[in-house]
Amino acid sequence: MRKIWSKWQASVLWVLLTQAASFPAASEVLTRQGRTTPGYHSQGRSLSANPSTPTNQPRAVLTDGNTRALLQAEQQQQLALQGSSTAYEDVDSTQIASEAGIVADAAFRTDTASLSQTKPEALLAQRHEPQSAIQEYQPSNAAVLDEPRLILAAASQVSQSLADAIEKKAGEDQFDAWPLVDPPFQNALHECFGSSKLHRVCKYYNLLLWNGTLYYPTTDLAVLETGPPRVPISWVSLSPFDKMEFGQDEWAEVVLPQDLPFKWDTTPKLSMKEALFWKLTFQDNYGHLLGEHGPIIHNLMCSYLNRCSYNEEDLKDFHILLGNLKEEEISMMPAASQEMFNCFCKRALMLSNDIFFKDHVVVVGTLLAGIGPTCRGYPWCRPQFGRSPMVGNMVTTWQERILDCTGLPKNVIAPADTINLVVIDRHYSAGRSFLNLPDVISHLEVKFPGTLNITVDKLEGKSLQQQAALYYNASIVIQTHGAALGNVIFLPRGAVVIDIVPENNEDKSPWVVYMCADFKPLFISPITIPPQKTVLQMAKVRRTKEWAMLSPYWRQRILREGVCPEDEDVDWQMDTYAACNFQWFLKSGNLVLDYGQVGDAVETGIIHVRGVHERMIDYVHKSYEFDLTAAVV
Repeated sequence: MRKIWSKWQASVLWVLLTQAASFPAASEVLTRQGRTTPGYHSQGRSLSANPSTPTNQPRAVLTDGNTRALLQAEQQQQLALQGSSTAYEDVDSTQIASEAGIVADAAFRTDTASLSQTKPEALLAQRHEPQSAIQEYQPSNAAVLDEPRLILAAASQVSQSLADAIEKKAGEDQFDAWPLVDPPFQNALHECFGSSKLHRVCKYYNLLLWNGTLYYPTTDLAVLETGPPRVPISWVSLSPFDKMEFGQDEWAEVVLPQDLPFKWDTTPKLSMKEALFWKLTFQDNYGHLLGEHGPIIHNLMCSYLNRCSYNEEDLKDFHILLGNLKEEEISMMPAASQEMFNCFCKRALMLSNDIFFKDHVVVVGTLLAGIGPTCRGYPWCRPQFGRSPMVGNMVTTWQERILDCTGLPKNVIAPADTINLVVIDRHYSAGRSFLNLPDVISHLEVKFPGTLNITVDKLEGKSLQQQAALYYNASIVIQTHGAALGNVIFLPRGAVVIDIVPENNEDKSPWVVYMCADFKPLFISPITIPPQKTVLQMAKVRRTKEWAMLSPYWRQRILREGVCPEDEDVDWQMDTYAACNFQWFLKSGNLVLDYGQVGDAVETGIIHVRGVHERMIDYVHKSYEFDLTAAVV
């Protein structure tokens, strides 16, 4: 039995020690709370050294591969403790112990004393030679063979100590730009703008952020009784979004100064000069982030904080503080999380309960919250829902901000002599690809000889700057309806976007119409054509439970006629629109384009581009405003 234990523990030690050498970069440490540093993206997950044991210490951060290895090792440990160690009987324990010792020497010669002088990004690149305190955890071969539990505990302590040191140093760097302060205590104040609650935007002064809650300390009896003024933090007039308000107990609490849950005089304090309180919704959709979140945030910053342009120095002391309290609520593609939001603030998005705030009071000088009377979003930012589109100068300054941020010139007119036609395709497996695109391109080249410069590209995997450059050079863009609509803001003045929808999705066409109407000062014109023939990816469709519940009659109609059933036509408890129209036809279908309809749309686009080019050339630099009471029908 001792021999079996020795073989087992040596294998586990080898796994633990080799994986402990693969620590993530500092950017992955920062990603634990949903935050990233510019230029990095991580899918890292965090696990404690012993997940079954509660601990107050920061947990080691492991990549997906390391996570699997650690979990496998722990599973093997449990099997061994139950007497199921026969899997290791054919392993030479002496050889494993020897290899474990070599791995330990190679992986853990890290001078922990030098961490205070070393940037976290350099910790992976450097392997310091001086011996360190880690050696006290490195047992002899005899101990490896005789004390399995001791070795597992020691290896865990080594791994944990390095992770703690890296995370501690990363936290110290994080606070470098947030200097520790010791201001005199001040009661919180506020001022609000807007005649109605729907349009209200408020500035809150001297709020105190502690463990995820913003405290409004005051001795004002009226505020103590009623609470801080509540403001909507979503522009979507649909439950549950219309119920989200800053001032709810979830985010803010009014207290007497003596009732604060920390001691003002002894608790370390950080300073956040100016911040926007924001709640991410539809965060997993690039189109919503760039087409709605971006312009609304710019509208608020410009209207109420006089921050109307992109300036790196000016943005260093501005922060976006998220009301989202769960990491999964802020998961988004790097083009948004690491690029778009950096056009507003140079610091990554901050959860209000971020780990870097732990044990610190954050003194928020000015916190802006609300949506206001104008915004950008379909269809909610229209008069019938109580709000109006952004005014003209907000649209033009929003485009100027995003172009400055991506390094592109401003006030450029769409090319008109040779029409730059950009076709945005997708991968077949992702859905919404153009199945007959080569034939369509040939047809257009014959119909418009010498007129078109055609580019076909895909957006998957492209950075924000790469997508911006692709749209910025276009006269006409052809794309299927989807998240790519967010890139309309990058189009030059006078450009055209042809948004194509699949069968059973006629209701999607207004999205591009509303967006171009909201961006009217940019003279970007939408062109829509009838829904195009759609070929379903039946391998995906057949795997859904909704398809299994359909009668043979409706299966035949869907396949032969492309017709989705209504709710009353089927006996199931699911939304037929969500299943058939949205999932099967829009997201899993691929399109067969009609040559004639696409050719007519391109011809209309060429006429628009050339006509607008002639009219716009003399006054493109002016700002335009439009009737806020008008609604797109």
